[in-house]
Amino acid sequence: MIPLLALDIQTLPDVDGIRTLYQLDADISDADVVYFALQRSRASRADEFLPYHLHRVVGIHAVLHIRQEVVLHQTLPGQDEAGMLQTLSTLLNEHMPQIVSWQGSQLMLPVLRHRAMMHGIAFPGGANGLFGQTLELSRLLCQNAQPGCVPQQEMAGLCGLPRIPDYDAAQSWAMAAAGQLPALLAHSAQRAACHYLMWLRLAALQGQISALTRSQHEQKLAQLLGQQGEGWLDFLQQWTACNRA
Repeated sequence: MIPLLALDIQTLPDVDGIRTLYQLDADISDADVVYFALQRSRASRADEFLPYHLHRVVGIHAVLHIRQEVVLHQTLPGQDEAGMLQTLSTLLNEHMPQIVSWQGSQLMLPVLRHRAMMHGIAFPGGANGLFGQTLELSRLLCQNAQPGCVPQQEMAGLCGLPRIPDYDAAQSWAMAAAGQLPALLAHSAQRAACHYLMWLRLAALQGQISALTRSQHEQKLAQLLGQQGEGWLDFLQQWTACNRA
């Protein structure tokens, strides 16, 4: 099996970028800068979805499956956005994996492309290389009809996996401002784990891997997460042994 990278990112509104683009005074609070950007989006497109280039990446998390091994990739403490993107670029160049997401084309991949260009970081294969060939589970399940219509956390819950929330820009900003950035990053890492587990299930159902192979990979991930400390205990408790293949 080719290397596989189940990928998830966490972003926050790029306060500095918003200030620069719209020439906002320094005495305007960060919270008001974010409010301005969200309201601008609402006025132009009737929702608070920020443009891709105004999402600052604060966490990149993944489960890497390579040579029958399962490895957890997490953002290093104190690593800045450019450092995270460079680490991801190095990982992609080294292993050339198939990237797996739930609906990565909706936010994750465009954000990564825009922010990488901003920092002058090249991903392998150019702008459309590996990121243009991402395996999106939501598209596979709906056969490209209304892709992304099913929230990942709901499908995960029906499959017996932990339901990990996904936050929009306003919710993420509110949590980070309240000191809950560690929780946001933890949820991103857990979503990446769910992407991997859902891919294993789908691959087994489609005959790409055997039920035994699926079970072995699940057990490897469970053992790996069990070594990561208390941050994964709740995830493992929700993902009970009876839900594993």
